[in-house]
Amino acid sequence: MHEEDEFIDFSDLTEMFGLESLLLKSVGITIGSSTSHLMFSQLLVRRRDSRTSRFEITEREVIHRGPITFTPYVEGVSVDTEKLQNFIMQVYRDAGIAPGDIDTGAVIITGYAARKENAQAIVNLFSQWAGKFVCATAGPNLESMMAAYGSGAVLRSKETGKTVMNIDIGGGTSKIVIIKDGTIVDAASLFVGSRVVAKDNAGRLVRMEESGVLAAKEIGIDLHLGKTIAVNEQKAIADILTDSLFEIIERKALSPFTQRIMETAPLKYGGEIDVVMFSGGVAEYIYGHERSDFGDIGIYLGEKIRQRVSAPGFAMTLQEPEERIRATVMGAAQYSLQVSGNTIFLSANSLPQRNLQVMKVRVGKGKPTEEDVANSVREALDRYDIDTKRPAGPLALAINIAPKTAIGPVFLRNLTQGILSAVNQRCTDANPLILIFDIDIANLVGSILAEKSGHARDIVCVDGINVGDLDYVDIGTEIQSSRTVPVVVKNLVFSKGKGDCF
Repeated sequence: MHEEDEFIDFSDLTEMFGLESLLLKSVGITIGSSTSHLMFSQLLVRRRDSRTSRFEITEREVIHRGPITFTPYVEGVSVDTEKLQNFIMQVYRDAGIAPGDIDTGAVIITGYAARKENAQAIVNLFSQWAGKFVCATAGPNLESMMAAYGSGAVLRSKETGKTVMNIDIGGGTSKIVIIKDGTIVDAASLFVGSRVVAKDNAGRLVRMEESGVLAAKEIGIDLHLGKTIAVNEQKAIADILTDSLFEIIERKALSPFTQRIMETAPLKYGGEIDVVMFSGGVAEYIYGHERSDFGDIGIYLGEKIRQRVSAPGFAMTLQEPEERIRATVMGAAQYSLQVSGNTIFLSANSLPQRNLQVMKVRVGKGKPTEEDVANSVREALDRYDIDTKRPAGPLALAINIAPKTAIGPVFLRNLTQGILSAVNQRCTDANPLILIFDIDIANLVGSILAEKSGHARDIVCVDGINVGDLDYVDIGTEIQSSRTVPVVVKNLVFSKGKGDCF
């Protein structure tokens, strides 16, 4: 089937509005630094009520969990796509599912697997499903957010009102997120992981990352491939890396060593934190669900971390997440159908657009200035790891305006000028700018932006659409008779409890 056939045809709205429910079969695929895995589910999606076009998931059933495998590499750097494809197709066969049976899905590429040459090769594996799949290369901040949602930390914070810190420890990195009242307020990442050094059955080193080498040098050990590494040396490396991790967790002054192994800037949040949760592969050791040695330092990291959080004086309460090793992606794409009304703005024929990653921009309360808005846009670009140095296609921003904000001339001037200032500074290409609002101001904002920008880039503004932190959207062509456009929101579906995820 060609890509254009994959896109939902909304030309007959009567047929869409007459649809009350959809039964979708989905797959989630995670390809990470250390491990890869698949999960299949069935989603029952119903229209929220007869007066709207909004659909939502009402039932979720996991129909197959594939095994977790080590991500295959060639010469330790490039992902072996042939072996990866064989693994994926074997899981499909084990599940009794053919690729053509899948309605929608998400492929999430993280860590070292997300290096440019790897990511492109992996995306090519799924090119025949273009339009059905969301393919995301997750940088450290986006991966942090996915782990926080997938582990259940965001929901835990929202339901309890507690401030939660989620630490996702994988093979190469640790991603730390702070969630307050269900909203992610800060994130950081450093190169602490279970497979920064790894050995074969004879104890000889077969993999070593820079942070592992630096940690070894701190204790006078010179690492090289083929070296036999003793248990006490592995434990010593794990101790140093754990110390660095806890400098971040406890928000202490960073040692020179920790500064060297930071992947992002350190945490800025200075408030109290009530609960700490761990996800990722190392979490299996922390919570006592795994005791096997997989040829890396994961077992020693887990032991050391457990000791630190159990020690007197540690200020946070340790809780177990809903998901541990599978937290980074707990769902595949769902279709959530919405329609933007007749207040849209289209400066040119830039539609349809497919699989647009939406960056949520929160415009604060009160009377935000132009610089306040520009800073919010810049923070969103950073939060979603958007590389603005090279053209990456259309830029989609979901502008979330604080409730009770007075939408007057001064606000609109600051909003539009702030958006243009940040976008023109950070995105020098001429790709379309797509803005999504949840209130009916799209036509007004679009008209102002087009005039201020001198029509230098295409502008698409839609409204009446609700999107979340990790959503992707398809926007269909304009329906001339009603001056509306159809929008398909593709959400990553996260678990609300054990067993019902994606």
